[in-house]
Amino acid sequence: MKLERLASFGVSMLGVVLVGLATPGWAHHSTTMFEPNKTIAIEGTITEVAWGNPHSVFFVDAKPVGQEAPIKNWTVEAPNPRQMTSMGWQQDTLKAGDKVKVTGFQRKDGKAQMLFIELTDEKGHRFATKRGDYAGD
Repeated sequence: MKLERLASFGVSMLGVVLVGLATPGWAHHSTTMFEPNKTIAIEGTITEVAWGNPHSVFFVDAKPVGQEAPIKNWTVEAPNPRQMTSMGWQQDTLKAGDKVKVTGFQRKDGKAQMLFIELTDEKGHRFATKRGDYAGD
């Protein structure tokens, strides 16, 4: 009887460990909400920058380039800080008030959110990924 309970306990513990190891994979969301074949370029002013994992995010009061549209606060989902640093970014590369042009994959539902591909600041510095795959230029 003791052997059966011990074996049952061991199997239960193994299940807990396996679920615990798999959980970080579930924490990262998919990019399926973005249209992989439709890019949009916006121009505007940075309002906030948040470096973090699994993605850094910056917010831009902007409108699409070449369109007469109202200014919206766009959310730009960018790579994590390690990847951004390898692309030439520093934590102070962007600051609130900076003028930028950003290109990215727009959300399928049309909300003011994009997956980062490229940013050009007002000094002409360009930061980019390879078609949004976060691999750097």
